[in-house]
Amino acid sequence: MSIEFALLGEIISLSSDTNDAPLNDFSDKVATSPKLAAEVVRISNSALYGMEGKINRLERAVLILGMRTVAEIASSLLVASRMQGVSIGALGGDALWLHSLETGVCAQLIARCLLPSIESEAYLAGLLHDLGMLELYESYGEPYAKVVTRCQLEQIPLVELEQAAFGETHGQRLLSRAGDWHFPELLTEAIGHHDTPDDAPDASRTLATVVRAAHIVLAEPGKGWTDLPPTPLDEQILQELGLQPDDVIDIRALLEERMKDVVQVLR
Repeated sequence: MSIEFALLGEIISLSSDTNDAPLNDFSDKVATSPKLAAEVVRISNSALYGMEGKINRLERAVLILGMRTVAEIASSLLVASRMQGVSIGALGGDALWLHSLETGVCAQLIARCLLPSIESEAYLAGLLHDLGMLELYESYGEPYAKVVTRCQLEQIPLVELEQAAFGETHGQRLLSRAGDWHFPELLTEAIGHHDTPDDAPDASRTLATVVRAAHIVLAEPGKGWTDLPPTPLDEQILQELGLQPDDVIDIRALLEERMKDVVQVLR
């Protein structure tokens, strides 16, 4: 996994606002994985981006769609390749991947509504926020699977169970590992504190709060996987961002339509 996510981190870093990398450097980095490059071109030609048949090579995709959008596509593909089919205890195959993808899309919609300047970062933070679960599962195996199963069955926050069993949470594991993967600091801090956004550094607190808010918007009893059962603080978090009840309804409706298209393309 380290090789895959080291590439992911380099792609994200090259596409960030703080990096003035030439388009060719960015394209060359994506092209270090020919399979990834080919899939990026395929998805760039999908109805999602309105480019059907107009993009025939990676460099053109980067030129037309921009580095940020191509970085989002590449990130989605790399996460899908690692998460699809993974089962962790009672968390069946594809459940973690679909949750990560849905959180990313939901966080992006929230940012589009309230904070357009961080729309791309919000998608990536939501998409990547649970990578630490894979890391902990690789480290602890079946004992970790039992913790995930208990979280799902008893609706206990996963971070509480992780801390008690292993002395670390999946967010904390991300904080310790994302630097090795060359993730930008802002993104690392946001995904590392997505469970407790108030603990995030000032610069990344808003982004972490958007990811937490995406969990709240997504939370519906009996539907899908969530590692963050509803809490009394949920309403406060939504109010801090300025999300009104009508906004939540609208975002859920948009999310349902968007997810149909995204999942179809990524599968």
